[in-house]
Amino acid sequence: MQPSYPLQQIKRLLQQRSFRITEIALQGAAMMNFLDEDIIDCVTACVGDSHFYKTMPAERAPGLMQDVYKIRYEGERVYLKLQISKSGHAVVIAFKADESST
Repeated sequence: MQPSYPLQQIKRLLQQRSFRITEIALQGAAMMNFLDEDIIDCVTACVGDSHFYKTMPAERAPGLMQDVYKIRYEGERVYLKLQISKSGHAVVIAFKADESST
């Protein structure tokens, strides 16, 4: 299985400030004591192709997919869900503690 979106394109959109972070992702980050800047740093500086876990259909945006990455960031295991919107912006769907065993 491969990601639905090129990771480098998502990183570029974040660096260009062409993105949206969902309220759920912001809440998940806050529960881990991270700010929105930490989310951006995690994706742009730390996430790599080897962190890809799976791709899945978007529940709230039919026709779009969401790429899931699992990474260790600042000593915490993070479950991260990313997509590119129909308008071409990066979207951080989820950023939360990864409590799975994988």
